[in-house]
Amino acid sequence: MDTATILGLYAQGLFPMDDPGPPAPRELPWWVADPRTVLELDPASRAALNRRVRRSLRARDDWELRIDGAFDEVIAACGRPRALQDGVWLTERMHALYRTLHTAGHAHTFEVWVEGELAAGLISVTIGRAAMLESMFHRIPHAGNALLALTLEALAGGGCVLCDIQTATAHTLRLGAVQISRAEYEARLRAALSG
Repeated sequence: MDTATILGLYAQGLFPMDDPGPPAPRELPWWVADPRTVLELDPASRAALNRRVRRSLRARDDWELRIDGAFDEVIAACGRPRALQDGVWLTERMHALYRTLHTAGHAHTFEVWVEGELAAGLISVTIGRAAMLESMFHRIPHAGNALLALTLEALAGGGCVLCDIQTATAHTLRLGAVQISRAEYEARLRAALSG
């Protein structure tokens, strides 16, 4: 799949998630979520998230945010199941899709490093002023929360106005994620892509 086709699908509000179970689908599946889950990037929402994760932010004074420092390592780590019963949706062809987008400047990894070691990472697809956070992992306590807070600051500072996380979890809702209708999401996405 070429870059223009992939970006066109994202621009329609779709997101990829592979189904590696037998038999694997011939084409990479694309999905839609209704409601859609976003993390707000306005100053008040970011400040509220920082308050919610202040313990994590204060756990260390040497969190270092890097972008694309370990792109393939982050994708590989995000693709590992977190528990024995977890499935794997981030397959080799998902990795190839992210690599294609990365080469074109539309996929990035945001990473927290501690003492020269990768502590947490997430994958983001960026188009216009929209960022789609696709998957995340962490290796040490508090690193995931710290990474999320630092990433949102970086995205807002770079002019992003929409941060999509597709579907909610209990943890992301506790952190302040908001569920919106598919129609509202698509309107906000169009606005983020047009300006």
